[in-house]
Amino acid sequence: MRAIRFAFVNQYAFPDEAATAQLLADLVGACREAGAECLVVCSGRSYSNPSRRYSGEEVIDGIRYSRSAATGFGRSHSLGRVADYATFLTGALWRLLSGPRPDAIVGMSTPPILGAMAVLAARFRGCRSAYWAMDVYPDLAFALGVIRPAGLAGRAFGALSRWTLREADLVIALGDTMAGRLRDLGGGNVVAVHNWGDGHAIRPMPADSSSWRRARGWDRRLSVVYSGNMGMAHEFETLLDAAEQLGSEARFAFVGGGPRRVEVEEGAARRRLSNVEFHAAVQREDLGDLLVAGDLHVVTLRPGMPGLLVPSKLYGILAAGRPVVYVGPAEGEAYEVVSRSGCGTCLANGDATGLSETLRRYGSDPDRRVEEGRRARVVFEANFTKEGQTAKLVAMLTALTGLGAK
Repeated sequence: MRAIRFAFVNQYAFPDEAATAQLLADLVGACREAGAECLVVCSGRSYSNPSRRYSGEEVIDGIRYSRSAATGFGRSHSLGRVADYATFLTGALWRLLSGPRPDAIVGMSTPPILGAMAVLAARFRGCRSAYWAMDVYPDLAFALGVIRPAGLAGRAFGALSRWTLREADLVIALGDTMAGRLRDLGGGNVVAVHNWGDGHAIRPMPADSSSWRRARGWDRRLSVVYSGNMGMAHEFETLLDAAEQLGSEARFAFVGGGPRRVEVEEGAARRRLSNVEFHAAVQREDLGDLLVAGDLHVVTLRPGMPGLLVPSKLYGILAAGRPVVYVGPAEGEAYEVVSRSGCGTCLANGDATGLSETLRRYGSDPDRRVEEGRRARVVFEANFTKEGQTAKLVAMLTALTGLGAK
């Protein structure tokens, strides 16, 4: 029996550092280990630095990468972003429609209409289609005020999204809350599979064993870390207000970039916060060292965001065995994990006093931090390991094709 052929398409892929690129690399690697032939169609540009270019055609560890020659205006201006999307999609579609016919095409959600293109390409090639939704579009754009639901673009975008959800042979959501939203939007065969972390590269260790912590001279004050994208769906006012209330009692570190990083930096400067610092994102191989450097980590979402996306940073924090302080609405995947497992604390948006009091209690109770960190690792190993989650997806995609792995 010949090997199953999968084609995956996403704007960013290995070796890029985008979160979706890392998740895709893990899944494609698992498919390859199961005996499948894998093609990854992506952009030739980098997520964080659009001026960086990758090779157009490349084979890495037996996986073929075919990269579209997209423009590199970046995400700072809407017209430039549209141009980047359009040029990537044009090249990606040509690549999906040429070469050996895949048994299934798996489309992700960057850019937002990519899932529809993957379904159309699968129909043309006479193969199965899967839509792996990292975000729920266009509802996320509606909630952020980027597009008006009643406008021409909003109505067209909504119709295209509903068509994609209805026509895809398989729709993969990042949890039960997101799956419910997708079903409400017309999704047919919707399954929920959480994202994951690398439990071998990220392991619980004492904070003072972290070279990241030592290099920055973090003292005995409680170290509170926000690591990852500072995006439009995240909320930072509560965290900055708590930092202002705590003063020298705690250190706050924001690690990463994103469209709201400048805004967060300006907010810290306006409050004259000497206990807040900012650092560039770390490479994936250094993530484990960063995550154990913090005494605890913060995950935030704005109101209305749960179910539209899931903060992927959550799974690395759990793998590192650190308590999670979730600031956001009392619903969604992050809230459910933290509240049900007892691996941290959940607070509402705007409750800066509650957050500062919570952090004071964590600072004075190292035993609590250890116990909640232990629970975090337990829930991670039971539910969110890379091996376990990618195995679920490989099995689903293999069953979708109706073929057996080689």
